[in-house]
Amino acid sequence: MDKRIINEFIQLVKLAAPSKNERKVADYVIKKLSNLGYEIYEDEAGKAIDGNTGNIICKINGDPSLDKIMLMAHMDCVLPCEGIKPIIGEVYIESDKTTILGSDDLSGVAVMLEIATSRANNEINAGDIYLVFTVSEEIGLLGAKELDLSKIDVDYAYVLDSGGEIGTASISAPSHITFNITITGKAAHAGMEPENGINAIVVASKAIAKMTIGRIDEETTCNIGIIKGGLARNIVCESVFIEGEVRSRDENKLKNTYETIIKIFKETAKENEATIEIEMIREYSSFLIEEDAAVLLKFKKACEVAKMPFTTEHGGGGSDTNIVCTKGIKALNISTGMEKVHSVNERIKIDDLYKTAYLLKNIVSLP
Repeated sequence: MDKRIINEFIQLVKLAAPSKNERKVADYVIKKLSNLGYEIYEDEAGKAIDGNTGNIICKINGDPSLDKIMLMAHMDCVLPCEGIKPIIGEVYIESDKTTILGSDDLSGVAVMLEIATSRANNEINAGDIYLVFTVSEEIGLLGAKELDLSKIDVDYAYVLDSGGEIGTASISAPSHITFNITITGKAAHAGMEPENGINAIVVASKAIAKMTIGRIDEETTCNIGIIKGGLARNIVCESVFIEGEVRSRDENKLKNTYETIIKIFKETAKENEATIEIEMIREYSSFLIEEDAAVLLKFKKACEVAKMPFTTEHGGGGSDTNIVCTKGIKALNISTGMEKVHSVNERIKIDDLYKTAYLLKNIVSLP
């Protein structure tokens, strides 16, 4: 491998790839895979989500006696990702602290390109491998939702989009619903006739004060993340807009928590003579990989061969894995070693890039 995976990663993070604008990274991936002799196609996801790039799919034909595996990573990064200046230290690669680093998820992209390179150079044997590079994961798994998996014939999949020690796999993740609530009261002059107004901010505050926010139990969380309202300090606030979410690995708990929140908002609005409008969106559904699932047993075996600790965990967030599992392909979300993601303190160990690539080479080549 030498330093080629490190060089690949450094080149990738220098290419700004905010959600819906992944063109530079996609073109880099396409050129790299084309130069290796592979056929690539780009789907219509970009048009569907109003972005400039579709999902990139590459099939690497292999040994028919071995498992057919899909590897997946997303090309987009959260902001700020313009002008990333990676700094290579003795242990870590970091940014200069003015931007993120982009290891979420360009570390996964780099590892997948290393697998493609190793296969082209006959350094590893493998069954059929599908490499799928998705778009706009960070803003709602949009690329994965548009991906036509009926065209991808695999036994199972590994999504390279998690942190933790190498050898860690997320075997579950919650369902996620978001809700938007508009509370409408009545405007009035705050100094001359406040008693004639109905303050929507007060109504929202009373409702939120009645709720349990944050960790509900080990499987369930909820949050009120955004509140917007009011026109001026001397006007009784007529309207407030609220954005929140509920996540749970248990569908009944998800439903009950959401319904409790909505009931509180409705009752509080009625008590205060305000009106309420509610919009609910199901972002994605939960998944759970059983202990005897082939995708997990293969991962465990690869960890043993690579002499890496094998660890499973239950995730609290969503990833493309949720979509892949919902569409009928068993998938694990596995760690690439990314740390402190979505912040300017993001970093990744140099050795973890090598370890992830080595582990993946075992996964695709083991019988």
